[in-house]
This record gives sequence, structure tokens and C-alpha cells, in this order.
Amino acid sequence: MRKHRGKWMTAITLVVISLIVWQFSEDNREKHPLVKEAEIYIGVDYEHGGASPKQGFDSSGFIQYIFQQVMEFELPRTLEQQKNMGEQVERDSLQEGDVLFFSKDDEGLSHAAIYMGKDQIIHPTVSDGVEVTSFEGDSYWSGNFEMARRITDAPEIAREEDLVQTALQYLGVPYLFGGETPEAFDCSGLIQYVFEEAKGIYLPRSTDQQWQVGEKIDVENIQPGDVIFFSDTYRKGISHNGIYIGGGRFLHASRTQEVTISYLSGEYWQEKFTGVKRFEDLTIPREDPIVSEATKYIGEVPYQKDGTTPAGFDTAGFVEYVMEQEGMPFPRHAEEQWEVGEPVEKDDLQPGDLVFFKDDYLNPAFYIGNHQIVHVTLAEGVEVTNLKSNEYWGPKYYGAKRVD
Repeated sequence: MRKHRGKWMTAITLVVISLIVWQFSEDNREKHPLVKEAEIYIGVDYEHGGASPKQGFDSSGFIQYIFQQVMEFELPRTLEQQKNMGEQVERDSLQEGDVLFFSKDDEGLSHAAIYMGKDQIIHPTVSDGVEVTSFEGDSYWSGNFEMARRITDAPEIAREEDLVQTALQYLGVPYLFGGETPEAFDCSGLIQYVFEEAKGIYLPRSTDQQWQVGEKIDVENIQPGDVIFFSDTYRKGISHNGIYIGGGRFLHASRTQEVTISYLSGEYWQEKFTGVKRFEDLTIPREDPIVSEATKYIGEVPYQKDGTTPAGFDTAGFVEYVMEQEGMPFPRHAEEQWEVGEPVEKDDLQPGDLVFFKDDYLNPAFYIGNHQIVHVTLAEGVEVTNLKSNEYWGPKYYGAKRVD
């Protein structure tokens, strides 16, 4: 009898030891980095709109902050956008670090938490701030569960798009009001520079002028390379813009930072959001031989009084030179140039037509499509001007001629 009792005691002892070893192993195993980071903030107060330990947290702000600390990429700020990140996970396949989303019938999507394993979640609640609670063991959370996502990578950036690829080169460039080179940019200077470099598209210089051109796009149809505009930031009216790069994010020259990437879903940007513009229609039609020749000299040739060569042009000298390169001997002065060709109505302009502006004297230019002209100015030499947004040249329009 004692012999059998001894065997049973040995077996029970082995089971107990195994359980102790297993429990010790479970308690001391390496936790998921997201869980470890989240536990640091247990007890931090709940704050609607909060996204840092100093402010306090709401649930989406907590998720965004933890991922930024651990994964070193920023998630969107809103629950609606966060729930589209990563891959969906079935309820019975949850792993540590998964993000759980909850909803109420009367509110829709309303809360998020990080799964800790062993039926525990960590999240900020209104009553207790950041705390650990049961998931399936709590009828409130289990009953309001909507979905879970496993997020392992940053939102995808459309790096294959020329504009995005070019813009990404300037991340970290300092902000400077009036900056328009890779030494320093302001917001519209960055947009103008990137579009010229990547696409050969010449945009007006200021945000409000850029807003006046291009095609307006519904935000639901936004594509990488589109430009997002904001109002009432540092001044009233259209005052800031950035290039949409995919994944709900845009690249911009921030007054308080540098060239950086932000989420459109951020509360500040949502409040200031004005609209989206696409500038593909401003591509220069270089298949037209006159347009092709005239645009060779953009930004390359300065104004020069009496200039008629690429060493320097005056306004009529530029027109004379371009026409002669295309095998058409042409008068030297604007008044004589106006006498050549057939009149064209403003609504019927085609690339390659000559357009004239009148102030104290006639000033000729080449029409290159979509309200744009290429011409010589005293300040910039050969440049592109958009008549739709330019308050100086637009009112001085005099007429147009087509020369065959």
C-alpha cells in the first residue's frame, strides 16, 4: 500500500513541479513590445483628443502613440482609418499586439485596445484612464467587439509615382518662408519645385494662386500626386498645401517643423481642410513645335534689353527668335508682330498661338495651353505664367494671332 502511495505522491509532485515551471515560464516569457510599452502608461488619465502621456489619452490617440514609440511609424489618428490598417484577424486567432476595435449601436466605431494575451486588453477608459481589463470575460467589451487588426507595417506610400518619389527626396529640408529651393522650402515653394522637377509642370508660386488652377477633385477620389489645400492656418484664406503620397498621408513643408509627412485625418488638418487639386491638365503640350522650342528657355535665359538670342531676350526678341527657329522669319517689334497672322478668339486659343498684352506697349507671348503662356519678364526672364491665377497679366490681355 505504501509502495503505491509513494508512486502517487511522486506523480503528483511531478505534475505540481511541471505546473510551477510552466507558470514561471509563462510569467517570465518575453512580452510583445507593444504590450510592454503600453503597460508603462497604466494609470495615465483619459482625455478626449489626447495622444500623449502629458495630455492624457483617448483610445485612438493611445494606439497611435504606442505604435509610434515601438514601431517607429505613425498610424492615422482616427479609429475609422486605424481599422483599415494591417490585416484582419479572426476573434479566435488573436495574438499579443493585435488591435481590437469596439462599436456601439448608437455611436458606431467608438473604442480601440491592444490585446495582451490571456483574455486581457489594455486601453484608456473614461473612468480609470489606461487600465487592463478582461476581453471575453467582460460582457461589455465582448458584446461590443467589432473587429481586430494585426498591424506590422506602416501605411503604404506610392513610391512608384513620379511626384511622390521626387517629393520624398526633400524630407527633412528646413522650412523657410519664401523658400523655393532644396536649401529651404515653404509649402507652395515645395509644391512648385517638385511639380517642375518631376513633371515639367509650372505652377504659380503662392498657395492661393495654385488653388485657382488645375482640376478640383473630390477627396473620395484622391490619388497620389494630388495636392491637398488648407485654409486659415497662419493667415486667413488658402494658406497651406501638401502632396498626397498614399496611405492617408501627405508630404508638406511645415512651418513648425520641416518637410515632413502628416496624416490628413489629424484633427488640426481636418479642421483646416479645404479641397484637393490635380494638375495633370497643366502638362505642357511639347508635341507642338513652337511650344517645344519656346519652353526650352524657361528659367534658362534672362531678360536683356534689345536681346534677340539665348544669351538674353527682350519680349519681342524672344518671339522673333523662336519663330525663326521654326523656319518662319518674323518681324522684330511687337507692333509689327501684331500685324502677322489671323485673329483668334480667346476661347479658341491653341498651343502655339501668339497672345498679346497691352499696357504702355504691346507685350507678346506664346500660348501653351490651359490658360498658360511662356514669355519674357524683366524679373524672371523666360517663364511660364498662368493667366487664370495671375492678376497682373490677365487684365492686360489684348488679343491673339495664329501664324501658319
